[in-house]
Amino acid sequence: MKLLRLVGVLLLAVLALIVIQGCSDDAADEDELRSAAAAALDVLAADLAADPPGDVAEYVQRLRSYLEDHPSFFGSAAALLDRSGAVIASPYVYRAAGGYVTTDLADPDYQIETQDWFTAPLASGAGIWTDPYFDAGGGDVWMITRSVPVRDSGGVFAIVTTDLVVDPP
Repeated sequence: MKLLRLVGVLLLAVLALIVIQGCSDDAADEDELRSAAAAALDVLAADLAADPPGDVAEYVQRLRSYLEDHPSFFGSAAALLDRSGAVIASPYVYRAAGGYVTTDLADPDYQIETQDWFTAPLASGAGIWTDPYFDAGGGDVWMITRSVPVRDSGGVFAIVTTDLVVDPP
């Protein structure tokens, strides 16, 4: 009886170690994905600054290519600003069953000017990560977003993003 109890305790300890290791691996994987997303987005922002697309359709194509090159990323947006800082368009490309969906987040119902992923990098002038949120009207999933401002000699002309799907908090 004592031997069975000891074996049971040992099995529970081994299972606990496996669960802890799995959680550590998940956390490490999430950290690696965040690092990869931040680095990739910095490259995209630099490319857009060096060679700005001529129109919204070209932004859509570049965002889609970006997602094709990074299959672990869920979506990517470019909020395009005029010289006064007003959003003039915001193409958003994200993964869906059977391919990609493109929408314009500048739709008044989405209220882009109130979204943290948009306002925080404008206020700070630097890249930011959002807290987890449900992106109603965008990708309609729980996500975190990395956003960075894109600049030229006239200042910030876009905010670009990478979205990663997360579990609800």
